Amino acid sequence: MIACTQMPLVRPDITTQHGVQGDVPVAVRSVLVKLALRERIPSTELGEAFAACLELPVPVRDVVMGSVMTAVMLTGPDVDAVETLLRIALSLDGLAAEQIPHEGINRPIIVLAGSGKKGERTLNVSTPAALLAAAAGAAVVKVGSTATSSALGSRDLMRSLGIIEDESTTEVQRSLQTCGFSFVAIEPRIPQLDQVYGSRFYAPNPFSFGLAALVSPVRGDLMLFGLAHPRVDVSAQVLYRFGLDNVDVISTRTAAGRYIDELGPAGQVLLARVDRGILSDAQAMPALSFTRRGFDEHLLPAPEDADTAVERTLDLLAGNGLASHRRVVTLNAGYLLTRSRITATLPDGIDLAEEVLRSGAVSDLVRLLGSVDRQEQTA
Repeated sequence: MIACTQMPLVRPDITTQHGVQGDVPVAVRSVLVKLALRERIPSTELGEAFAACLELPVPVRDVVMGSVMTAVMLTGPDVDAVETLLRIALSLDGLAAEQIPHEGINRPIIVLAGSGKKGERTLNVSTPAALLAAAAGAAVVKVGSTATSSALGSRDLMRSLGIIEDESTTEVQRSLQTCGFSFVAIEPRIPQLDQVYGSRFYAPNPFSFGLAALVSPVRGDLMLFGLAHPRVDVSAQVLYRFGLDNVDVISTRTAAGRYIDELGPAGQVLLARVDRGILSDAQAMPALSFTRRGFDEHLLPAPEDADTAVERTLDLLAGNGLASHRRVVTLNAGYLLTRSRITATLPDGIDLAEEVLRSGAVSDLVRLLGSVDRQEQTA
């Protein structure tokens, strides 16, 4: 007979910010149990649990938050759940957005944001497309962040190009008046949330359905939101519930079966719209029928590292670069030009984007943006 020594079970102490030592909060424990049993969780309970888990110490907080966020994705994603989590997250920093005045801007203002967390790693597409569209006459506000899952985030690219970030409605308006382009960084808008959420998720999660769009300090005439997930309908409904009346949510399922948060030259395009406050059904269509343009190459350009991504983008903006990179950037710039009513059709928009890219006008715009005097702009 072997004698066994009974060992005490050890449970790590969890201390909240209020200094109360004890177990995981009841609300969190209840939700985790229901998630494990695949039971339906009312959004109010989910919100209470998420708010409670934010007070847990690291690394417990990160583990619990990751479990809740992943479970919401696996069991839905449900519009009510996504909205609830986003409202709690945004309340940490008390955000508010202002409409951009049209004074001195005689075309529709498009705010461009994306979920990131792409299943297929590519060179940066949306930011050079926004710059190209601006060089062709559009008014575009790009909302972006530093990289988490990609080699180069839009904020990283802006810094590499020497382009100053705008922080207020006045700065955005003056950049649009002067250059037709403005860049707004996400992280300075959400310092409290960024401490909890930043650089912790590498795949689509509930915040992917609208956070980048909702942290923008400005509202334009159209929100164009890219989503690296098939449920564009969920994103459109969430943004509508937050008061955005004109929204395009776009995703592309590539030939490899992965999702990117922009228009792709091949595969299946997914689109959901809110048009003047009316939410439409989501559409799914072959990229060929949507773009009405045949593409002879389906591969999207993939960067080796951040330095390579910057170099490739600089080549592109100078009118050169990889053919595959030019193709996908001019496609997305063409869509911006069409939605800006500068061109009547997407093929016309692509043609104009290609012409402007070859002209060197984008490089001129980048130099202009890099030479903007912030003191003069805010005076």
